Amino acid sequence: MHSIVPKLGLYVAGQVIAVSAVWYLTVPNYEWHIVQQFIGHLGPAAFLVSIGAVALFWRNDLRRMVTIEAWLAIAAGGLYVLGDTFLMHPPLGVFDGAGLAEEEHVAIMGLIFVLGVSVLLVLRKMPAMAPMSMHFVIGIAVAAMIFLNHHQHTVAGAIGHQATLVMLAISALFRVLEKTVEYAFAVIAAGYVFFSSQMGFAMYVDMAGNSGGAWVGLWAALGFASATGFLALIPREAMPAE
Repeated sequence: MHSIVPKLGLYVAGQVIAVSAVWYLTVPNYEWHIVQQFIGHLGPAAFLVSIGAVALFWRNDLRRMVTIEAWLAIAAGGLYVLGDTFLMHPPLGVFDGAGLAEEEHVAIMGLIFVLGVSVLLVLRKMPAMAPMSMHFVIGIAVAAMIFLNHHQHTVAGAIGHQATLVMLAISALFRVLEKTVEYAFAVIAAGYVFFSSQMGFAMYVDMAGNSGGAWVGLWAALGFASATGFLALIPREAMPAE
């Protein structure tokens, strides 16, 4: 594992640079609310891609996989809530009238933080158990309830958020079935699709007269390419003895 860390770091950094460059070259303007959307989508998208990568690398050690995933949830949820509260919408974010959309964003990411803490407690109290599905499914169920009532200003934005829910639902199904590799691919694709659903991209797609569905398909393909790249970095498994 240690031998691939430099390659993994370069691969992750390359993806962040690439998607940021696409954003910079396509969005129609760089007003603060558009930049906020970029930051607010990049963080959760990176979280989804990260937990997918963790599932690929630790697919044969479920307890370690779930532990790392829980710490990532704590970090992602905590940093998002703090950043949204004190940096993106100062002085106090949703506690000072940042708006209904921000209340929904913070609610989802706050839930992710709590779910991460809950998973760690389950692992501590039940050492023989590696909770594979409950927390993930609950997180997606709440996200779905919020997303389905989350107002979008563009057609492409609405399509992107709906497509994100579809990809998350597929990843949840694989998670319940304990199909770890399939789950990893689906959740990484969900991260890319979610990143594509932000306002700046959605405005570009609608203003250019492009298809929102085609846009989602493009980013789903990029997500699968990302997952394939992570898979390429993993040492090849030995063939099982006949």
